[in-house]
Amino acid sequence: MSALETRTASALTGEEKTIQLMPAGLFRANDGRPAGLPGWTLTASSAGAIINAATVQTNDFVIDYEHQGMYASKNGLPAPAAGWFKRLEWRDGEGLFAVDVRWTARAQEMIAAREYRYISPIFSFDPKTGVVTRLFSAAITNTPALDGLTDIAAAKRQAGGMSDHDREHANYVLRHFFGKDAPQMK
Repeated sequence: MSALETRTASALTGEEKTIQLMPAGLFRANDGRPAGLPGWTLTASSAGAIINAATVQTNDFVIDYEHQGMYASKNGLPAPAAGWFKRLEWRDGEGLFAVDVRWTARAQEMIAAREYRYISPIFSFDPKTGVVTRLFSAAITNTPALDGLTDIAAAKRQAGGMSDHDREHANYVLRHFFGKDAPQMK
């Protein structure tokens, strides 16, 4: 295991891991959802309502694998957790973030090995306006419906062959996901 891989695995086990769940403003899924609307909308105001609901909710939000929690009752397969979070935060111009993600040991290994890279949220919205109204859960996946959210495996990227833009993006993700002491790509 390289020094970067060791630091990555170590960083995944610490406190205060942050992931972006939804972008700010108007957005849509790669497959064209939501049908009949310009897109979903998340503003500071609508995110505030979601955050307030999360603060009174007793249970943590689950992050599962490939949204299996939605399918378990139909396919009979287990829906193990990849992680948990409770706290949400709005960041102007960026969107809604989970700021206290705690990964399971299995998920940490899979993320560090780049077997999973992205987050996909499950949420409800007003069918007339597209305004996001509630967050239910999230999943780790390699085929997210929303493009451009946090690459949870970015810390595993190697510097060789990366463009300056990719390196800057990787360092940005590293700082936001692993904190100010995150290893940086050179």
